Amino acid sequence: MHGALIRYRVMTYIVGSALIVLVFVGVPLQVWAHFSLVAKVEGTIHGYLYLAYLFTAADLARRAHWRLGRILAVVLSGFVPGLAFVVEHRVVKQMHAEWAAEAAAEGGEGIGPGATTGRGAAAAGQGPEPG
Repeated sequence: MHGALIRYRVMTYIVGSALIVLVFVGVPLQVWAHFSLVAKVEGTIHGYLYLAYLFTAADLARRAHWRLGRILAVVLSGFVPGLAFVVEHRVVKQMHAEWAAEAAAEGGEGIGPGATTGRGAAAAGQGPEPG
């Protein structure tokens, strides 16, 4: 699930940045300078990237068993410039808190899925550190 979170974060930064370029560069050039090429190209690029963003968010939502509110926040953040960064920050913070709670419930330490099980007995404090 950690890989899904990384993919989601990368796509959030790419899509969020593309939307900011579209809204604050492409649209003003189209409206005031009558130069529509930037808006057309950037709009198309943002559209395709947004679909990839939705797929990565859906993958993370499926793996992490998100509730509807979080899913809607993630979907809608692709429409408001800058909001994707805020939502991404909150999602990552909540995911780390959930992972820490799961690790504490299992009696382990660390953050992330499989923090105590993914590295063997040494990571769980049940044996010597690997050399």
